[in-house]
Amino acid sequence: ARAHPRLGAVVADVWRPLPLRSGSVEVLLNVFAPRNGPEFARILAPDGTLVVVTPTSRHLEPLVERLGLLSVDQDKERRVADSLGDRFAEVGRSLHEFGMTLGRDAVEAVVGMGPSAWHTDSHAMRARIADLPESSEVTASFHMSIFQRRL
Repeated sequence: ARAHPRLGAVVADVWRPLPLRSGSVEVLLNVFAPRNGPEFARILAPDGTLVVVTPTSRHLEPLVERLGLLSVDQDKERRVADSLGDRFAEVGRSLHEFGMTLGRDAVEAVVGMGPSAWHTDSHAMRARIADLPESSEVTASFHMSIFQRRL
C-alpha cells in the first residue's frame, strides 16, 4: 500500500460491506483470497477492472508434499467463476510460474499466509520447517484473471 503516494489500500472482512463508495474503485486486486462477487460489483466503477490471482496445483511445490500443506482444490477455477456469478466477465487470463529460493524464515512466512496455517498445529509445522534444508527451491504458480463488470 505504500508503494506509491496515490495508491489506496483497504484491509477488511470481504464478507461485510467494504468501506468504499459504490462505483468508486478503478482496479480491485484479489490475491489468493475469497471473493465476494456482489460486493466487488458494488464498489467497482462501471469501466473498472477486477484482477483475481489464484494458485495452481503446482503452487509451492515441493513444500506442499514435504510439509503436508493443503493442496489447491481441483474445483478452484469453477469456484472462482461461481463466486463472481453473472456480475463479471473474464476478459483475460495468464499463467505465471517462477522458481524461488526460500530460507526457513521465508517458508514459515509463506505457510503462515496460506490456509494451512488455520488447519495445522503451529508447533508441529515449525518442527517440520526446521527439518528442511537451510534453503529450499520452491515453485510459485498462479493464474491471473482479468474481469470486467457485466453492465
